[in-house]
Amino acid sequence: MSVLELDDVRLAVPHPSGDRTLLRGVSLSVAPGEALGLVGESGSGKSMTLRTVLRTEPRGAHVAGRVLLDGRDVRGLGPAELRRVRAESLAMISQDPRAALNPLLRVSRFLVEGLCDARGDDERTATRRARDLLAQVGIADVDRCMNSYPHQLSGGMLQRVVIAAAVAGSPRLLLADEPTTALDVTTQSEVMAILDEQRRERGMSMIFVTHDLELASAVCDRIAVMYAGEIVEISTPERLHAAPRHPYTRLLLDSRPSLTARAPVLPVIPGRPVAAYEVGGGCAFAGRCPWSEPGCTDGEIPLVRDGDRAVRCAREEELAGELAHATGTEATA
Repeated sequence: MSVLELDDVRLAVPHPSGDRTLLRGVSLSVAPGEALGLVGESGSGKSMTLRTVLRTEPRGAHVAGRVLLDGRDVRGLGPAELRRVRAESLAMISQDPRAALNPLLRVSRFLVEGLCDARGDDERTATRRARDLLAQVGIADVDRCMNSYPHQLSGGMLQRVVIAAAVAGSPRLLLADEPTTALDVTTQSEVMAILDEQRRERGMSMIFVTHDLELASAVCDRIAVMYAGEIVEISTPERLHAAPRHPYTRLLLDSRPSLTARAPVLPVIPGRPVAAYEVGGGCAFAGRCPWSEPGCTDGEIPLVRDGDRAVRCAREEELAGELAHATGTEATA
């Protein structure tokens, strides 16, 4: 059984001009111990997908579809059950660690109170465990960290504290929403190594949200590519890089800068990203796709699964070989 399964999840939020769709039938699964990368441009719906799992979507949002955590639909849980699930089975790491910490509490108080609440530890046990956790996430001066307020620590140190708090209860599923965005490259690498190590040691599953395809490929078992509120392709990193099956994925790969192959102009995807609520029928990417045909905008295109792969493209079969070798530049030539 999957730890998490999203089945045709749709979300719309109220707007003066009418409801605006943000998620357009998101379907994915996460196996026990698996790390799934959720990759896409800003505004594609990555963070909102996580919020449907936590049930922290915007007030007044209309949500349809199923969100199954260990077979239970979290969308149907009562307040007490939901609180227990959040405490025991789910953990969240956000982009800004300062947003997760109370600026008026020392790190020791933040960690100890969380451990007492989630695990039922007494204060002495929780304090000892908090110190152990900080050491496990690579903090050398545990005493200084425990006695510090958030504003006294660097971004990298704060993210380590948040990781320690998130893994403290060994949750079934870790939701990491671009946890390295605000960090420099060196600190990014250190934090991701710690996060990956803690996940593997504890056997946790993870959804890792990022706009960085290379970073997701380095730490995830599978990657789900998202565009305009829907999943367009799911594959392993190796197969995704070697033989992408969706035009958007192909163009994302082509857009990566290279240190070896010099180009006069950095390749870019033509057009502008569309919001989910701007999509009419058919493929959301059709207006920017060099391989699109008139039929691509007809009807709703399903996410077709093939083993551990899935793709949402009306021309998937006929383009499979071409996308594995062609570039977007060649397609438009």
